Amino acid sequence: MQKIYLVPVDDSEQCLSAVDHAVEAALASGYGIQLLNVQPKIHTQYAQSKVGIKKLENYKKETSGKILDRAEKRTKGLVEVVCKTRWGIPAVEICEEAKGKAIKGIFLAPRKPKKKLGSITYKVLQKSTVPVTVIPV
Repeated sequence: MQKIYLVPVDDSEQCLSAVDHAVEAALASGYGIQLLNVQPKIHTQYAQSKVGIKKLENYKKETSGKILDRAEKRTKGLVEVVCKTRWGIPAVEICEEAKGKAIKGIFLAPRKPKKKLGSITYKVLQKSTVPVTVIPV
């Protein structure tokens, strides 16, 4: 893929709406789509000692895989799709993923429908080096 739209996804219906909009834009422009799921790092000693690092990592990988699969199915195979998981703070990881690559834009949907912008959307708008499209929900 030469030119790509980045679509961060979690398990919300709002993010799937952003996938739909990105597919429409990609079809019109000939771009591909990269679906990105950001899993938080868990550094607490309690979580690591009670659950175990490997068990936590496996759980987060499995959760991310399910989220990405659901989002990829939403594209209905109409455009080329790449799926990726990153670990860390969502807004930071989204902006880092968009740097220095073929990413030409980010499609975001705030998670909470009653808010105009969620905290992650707001931070991405502040830090992004590429255009950001916010999908109203």
